[in-house]
Amino acid sequence: MDIVAASHVKQNFGEVLARAALGPVGVERHRRLVAAIVPPGWLARGEGLDERRAARAAQQQLELQRLLAHQQLGIQLLCAPQARQRKRIEAALGEVDRWEAGQLCSADYIQRWRSWLRLPVKQLVTRMCSDAAGWGSAMRQNSPFALPRP
Repeated sequence: MDIVAASHVKQNFGEVLARAALGPVGVERHRRLVAAIVPPGWLARGEGLDERRAARAAQQQLELQRLLAHQQLGIQLLCAPQARQRKRIEAALGEVDRWEAGQLCSADYIQRWRSWLRLPVKQLVTRMCSDAAGWGSAMRQNSPFALPRP
């Protein structure tokens, strides 16, 4: 699949449509695939389904790896002496401060991580490793903890 920037699509829509008539064209915004323009009948014929299923499976695998990393972090935090717990949480708060100073992250994540990091360790670990009212996956994706990259 060809990949083009959203700004390119905006400025050269006719050219992108011509390319899409030959095969799917992915549209990226901030280096993330956000859409695809496909030829007529492409989805009806089932083309691309394997690619989408593979992408969905890869995303689920990545989220599972993030969850496992946060579970491991949670175990380490729960087993650590209070001084080490505080040090790790203070480092995470420092990362959240860096996000805010550099406008590197949405204010929603900054505010939510700050409130989570003020919780007692057991409650923090529970939040990080749960659905967290629908926020769990997104919060693990934007974690202030230094974790191994999946």
